[in-house]
Amino acid sequence: MANLASFIDKAWAKEGGAASPERALTAAFLAADRKLLAPGGFMGMGERGIGGAKCGSTAAVAGLLQPPNGPPTLLAAGVGDARVLLVRGAAASQLTVDHVPDAEPERKRIEATNPNPKLPLVRYVGGTWRCGGILALSRAFGDAYMKGSLQFEGVSAGSDGYASGFGVTAVPDVSLTPLVGGDGPAWVVCASDGLFANSERGGGGGLSNEEVGGIVSRAGGAGAGAEGVAAALAAAAQAAGSTDDVTVAVLALSV
Repeated sequence: MANLASFIDKAWAKEGGAASPERALTAAFLAADRKLLAPGGFMGMGERGIGGAKCGSTAAVAGLLQPPNGPPTLLAAGVGDARVLLVRGAAASQLTVDHVPDAEPERKRIEATNPNPKLPLVRYVGGTWRCGGILALSRAFGDAYMKGSLQFEGVSAGSDGYASGFGVTAVPDVSLTPLVGGDGPAWVVCASDGLFANSERGGGGGLSNEEVGGIVSRAGGAGAGAEGVAAALAAAAQAAGSTDDVTVAVLALSV
């Protein structure tokens, strides 16, 4: 299985990424998702999804663009509830959207395609809102059992009104943030949801964006490099009681 970067490289070249980064990244994410959803087994007749129908993942990516006439621009994109933050001084700005069914725009998007309005696709189960009453994310890679197909995991198309899926998609949200100098040190943080406080969706402890900004400022100001800042964030999330995967990548920007 090729990594996500290879899909981005291919789509960037094909779609003219510098001129249309949102289109290029959307094409890349959907191409990666199609690969992950491909049926396995003999002649593709096995369970859909690499790792199984219930195997899925989120993503948060960031990169620097240099327009010919303008300041450097930070490109950020995400699917799921991983995040990209831009930290200047001690102020953290979230550049990606948390794709969760308790977010009203996501709930409306999902219910707009509901073939059976008598039974909402987004339901409150186990203390949190879930797509199909199961998945606490509204966008993700993989998770074939939540996505439409002509053979929906053993359920004949049209037999239950939900063979078209539960609204889960791998379409990313993309943001472009111009970077101007004079605002002090800048850091980019890409992290999985385990870094962040998530009590409304049944997660364990973690950090708020404001707490992330403070830790980055202190660790960076004390001379820690990018790896040191990432380690400080992971340790702080664990100390705050995070019980989920904590994956953190940090980049120092000299702008």
